[in-house]
Amino acid sequence: MLRIGIQVDLVGSHGRDALRGMMQFANRVGNWEFVMPPMYSLGRKRTVNPRSVDGMLAMIHDARTIVPFRRAGVPVVNIARTLDDEALVKLRLPSVLPDDEAIGRMAYDYFRNRGFRNFGFCGHPTAGWSRTRERAFADAVEQAHGRCFRVEVADSVPPDWLKSVPLPAGILAANDRYAWHAADACRNVGLRVPEDVAILGVDNDVLVADLVRPSLSSVKAAAFAIGFQAGRLLSDLMQGAPPPPRPILVPPEGVVTRHSTDVLVMEDEVVVDAARFIRENALRAGISVAEVADAAAIGRRTLERRFKAVLGRSLHDEIRRVRMDKAKQLLRETTLDMPAIAEQCGFLSQARFSTVFRQQAGLTPTEFRRGARLGR
Repeated sequence: MLRIGIQVDLVGSHGRDALRGMMQFANRVGNWEFVMPPMYSLGRKRTVNPRSVDGMLAMIHDARTIVPFRRAGVPVVNIARTLDDEALVKLRLPSVLPDDEAIGRMAYDYFRNRGFRNFGFCGHPTAGWSRTRERAFADAVEQAHGRCFRVEVADSVPPDWLKSVPLPAGILAANDRYAWHAADACRNVGLRVPEDVAILGVDNDVLVADLVRPSLSSVKAAAFAIGFQAGRLLSDLMQGAPPPPRPILVPPEGVVTRHSTDVLVMEDEVVVDAARFIRENALRAGISVAEVADAAAIGRRTLERRFKAVLGRSLHDEIRRVRMDKAKQLLRETTLDMPAIAEQCGFLSQARFSTVFRQQAGLTPTEFRRGARLGR
């Protein structure tokens, strides 16, 4: 049996879900057993005896912690981006990480799809994961000729900062804990969530998301897939394979919408009505653009023009977007077969579903599901 050391923070969902992914890989290998650090010792520089393990899965927050393992010739795979990418490359530390740039861009698209024009970010001042998400989110805002109001304070969101952000605003919090702080700060200054400030976290820590009032929407980073890939990489390294030159990045799975962002912010009430109708009915087979126009009580051509002016896409594109989001969720999270998913997403046939999915996603539904399940 190979002994695998585990130095992972199990308090947050990222560490727990990554460990589940690694255990799934270990079950396929069949000859791994795990060595955990002593209780309450995760703050120490070294928590597992390097000479007692064949490999390590760890959240590396300090470069000094890997030195004893290198001296012992024990490969380490890191799943934390506390250190920035340049530091990880310089250390030659094999890492499997969330694609934090993709998380930032996804958050912007999510808010933009709800009509937001004012944006904010709150996060940690030095942690690599926070700064990368912030930079990507702000860049996306600025590329659209907007402005992102930012604040970086360790484990806090200053209420006074919220007063400087134009309303209504969509705020990306660096993770779910910062989103919780942001919700508390809004309450302290009398701002309504989501009517004045919509708050989006990262990690989809279900316990945290459901504890907060209102419940928190969150970007679901692919922690399970990260753990699976980290296990596969560690297996390769223990067999003598060279480490990858740069961190392996795993894209986020999507956004889980809860109350904290469940709002549409558009000055054109006709467009709001049309967008809401699509959200509520797009998964029904046979929905048409004409039906959306009837529900909004306006002519089709006029609605098409106004909808595109506000959201930058057609009514047909919006129907397809809602269906695709639902299809990806079902492919990731259920074992439903393809005909059932096609039906639940409003497609009249599996063949049509597969064609549209491949056009939009660049791969077949089966390939998408296989990638999500295997952590690719």
